[in-house]
Amino acid sequence: MDFMPDFKDIKYERPDIEAISRKIIDLRLRLMTSQDVDQSSDILMEYEKLIVGFNTQYELCIILHDLDTSVELYSDELEFFDSAAAQLSELSAAMLTVMVNCPCAEALKKKYGDMIFRKAVNLKQTISPEVVDDYAEESGLANDYSQIQSEATIEFDGKELNLSGLSVYLESTDRNIRRGAHAALDAYYSGKKETFDRIYDDMVRVRTKIAKKLGFNTYTELGYKIMERYDYGPEDVAKFREAVLKYIVPLTVQIRKLQKDRLGVDELMFHDLPTLFKNGNPVPNVPGISLGDVAGDFFSRILESRPSFLEVLSEHGFTDLISRMNKSTGGYCMYLDGYAIPFIFMNANGTADDVATIVHEGGHAYAAVKSADVSPFSECLSPTLEACEIHSTSMEFLSYPFMEMFYGEKAEQYRELHMTQALLFLPYGCMVDEFQHIVYDNPNLTPDERHGVWRSLEQKYQPFIKYDGSTPFHAMGGAWMKKDHIFTSPFYYIDYCLAHICALQLWNLSTEDMKAALIKYNKLCSLGGTDTFLKLLAKSDIDSPFNVDVIKTIAYSCSRFLNL
Repeated sequence: MDFMPDFKDIKYERPDIEAISRKIIDLRLRLMTSQDVDQSSDILMEYEKLIVGFNTQYELCIILHDLDTSVELYSDELEFFDSAAAQLSELSAAMLTVMVNCPCAEALKKKYGDMIFRKAVNLKQTISPEVVDDYAEESGLANDYSQIQSEATIEFDGKELNLSGLSVYLESTDRNIRRGAHAALDAYYSGKKETFDRIYDDMVRVRTKIAKKLGFNTYTELGYKIMERYDYGPEDVAKFREAVLKYIVPLTVQIRKLQKDRLGVDELMFHDLPTLFKNGNPVPNVPGISLGDVAGDFFSRILESRPSFLEVLSEHGFTDLISRMNKSTGGYCMYLDGYAIPFIFMNANGTADDVATIVHEGGHAYAAVKSADVSPFSECLSPTLEACEIHSTSMEFLSYPFMEMFYGEKAEQYRELHMTQALLFLPYGCMVDEFQHIVYDNPNLTPDERHGVWRSLEQKYQPFIKYDGSTPFHAMGGAWMKKDHIFTSPFYYIDYCLAHICALQLWNLSTEDMKAALIKYNKLCSLGGTDTFLKLLAKSDIDSPFNVDVIKTIAYSCSRFLNL
């Protein structure tokens, strides 16, 4: 855009959902009878303008709420969007169904490509008037969980800490401190167990009800549709998990043995796991207030463009990086559709995660900017989520040669930490995914049975975990309650694992030819959401993560990098 506003000058205004609904119904009727492709295109673009306007206010509301969760206005507005978004999804499904069947459908497909038509058919299968209220209930439950998490306060070290603030203590070099911090975290979740069990029980119930109403046997089937998995299914994902179990889990066991020796402990316990180095995990030598500046310079260097997109975003207030009380947990990149501008939200707290997160979310933002004009349909600007996570995760690995900017002489230690955590993550991500498959394929499990499932999966994917009695909530299988994706984004988490395997391919190539790796990376980013996951990979010359030989190669390259 020629003019870029400052974020503070963008005003939130609740969308008039009734006016939007009436307009979409009118556009739908006009599209039904349109015989002219140009006229049909104009109708669709009017529809897109309405959708973009609504989505922009929704996205803005989420950001404003997360910046300060104590402001009741935006909490109340999110309740409005719980219902309004479900209502609009129903209208969108009806509108796009007409597009698929209208007199000009073939001409429109030739003009705009197949992807918007694929999405239209998929949307029709996942929404109907009978489930609008159920989707609103589901969204409300997700907001309940997120609100509780954002308001968490844990007393430790004479301070009142939020979940992000406590994480520094969880990886302390002092074993007694980290044991105490884990015990404090355990006590917090133990106190929330009954509440979170109830919320999740209600979530499983309502999601299963939605699936049944829409004609699916289980929510798993519906979940794959919602995630828009056009060219792979549960069987492919199960084989992927098995490959991770076979080729990656043995590496993680070896990593933990080395960690035990490095820390000099008789037995590696659960509360030791986050601390990979005896002198502590490397922390950035960049103060939090300067993190954005250094990251902006990093993106300028790696992408050979100045000023970098991050520097421009920061200048106009589209980043908020530092953790504070009453700020929502986590990190994300939110794309404001109506302005074609991404907003980066995170909670820097002085740990190694700060750098990985700003680089990760920066990768999302870069891809959003890169594909901003790839389609006139907002639905096709961004790909499905596993491809989106390649944008971000690849940037983490491609950043390795530049880590001296953040860590100075500890850069090599950071690279070792990051690669180690990537390997440790893959089995964990598969565990989260298998847990959800079991839960939604068996929706009548009791809360205690679900905890039992998690504990058995821990033993399968993380056989090195040992508890000492200080964290009874975790020991009984409660750790899954910490993972917000399980509550708010079912079946999303495996996308990170698929993305890791693709990103590690680009990293492997970059060690020999960085320019070649960036060419593939930029190609993928520039394609946006114009094709399905596996076809986007093929067009970018990236191998499918479902290829077992690819996982074997990655396992070998990573073990060699870490001298395992």
